[in-house]
Amino acid sequence: MRVKIELYATLREKFKRKEIEVDAADLREALQTAAESLGSEFLEEIFDNDELRRDRIIIVNGEIIRDIERLSSLRNAERIAIFPPLVGG
Repeated sequence: MRVKIELYATLREKFKRKEIEVDAADLREALQTAAESLGSEFLEEIFDNDELRRDRIIIVNGEIIRDIERLSSLRNAERIAIFPPLVGG
């Protein structure tokens, strides 16, 4: 399936991309495929010991994903949004 990964805030600045489209069957594959273009540092921004980092917000079609295994498959044209920790005051 072709999916779009959207990067926000400091992730957008760090990787100099607003979005990237990849072919993937599930969320883990989508993130790993994106890392092929963005570099292995991208995976460090997303994963901690093979689990999704708790300080990241990952949304797939409006649903916040906390457990990568919970989302076993993706459909064509799904949108994955990734936010770094949000700060401000």
